[in-house]
Amino acid sequence: MSEYHIELKDIHKSFGPKHVLHGLNLRVKRGHSMVVIGGSGSGKSVMLKSILGLLRPEEGSIYIAGEDVTGMKGSKRDEVLSHFGMLFQGAALFDSLPVWENVAFGLIQGKAMKRKMAREIAIEKLAQVGLGADVAELFPAELSGGMQKR
Repeated sequence: MSEYHIELKDIHKSFGPKHVLHGLNLRVKRGHSMVVIGGSGSGKSVMLKSILGLLRPEEGSIYIAGEDVTGMKGSKRDEVLSHFGMLFQGAALFDSLPVWENVAFGLIQGKAMKRKMAREIAIEKLAQVGLGADVAELFPAELSGGMQKR
């Protein structure tokens, strides 16, 4: 197994004439956290989307746990990506779904889990972040900002 959990080697990505990533190299060890800071249009989101396989670089390689995932497709790619989670600005909750369905969305849509089982797991996860079962039926607009982030 690689020393690095995420590794980008010489990544290049352009959109038409606009070159966004020019030979980007990055290494993140397992269990480590990092912050990516940069101005608008500097390639932060493009880098993240490339790691997640939402965008494909024109050149370079992306490794997750030592495995080249640059051109990976199908169920193999889904398996690798199942270990990733993203939190977008504004908590990115579905305003038309109650909290438990937001938490269980991946289980229901991605893993085709039965709603009853997914709801039970969602309530367990809510408890792990200090939110009671009573929160499960609330809608995102009914939550405080801190509750939404959790």
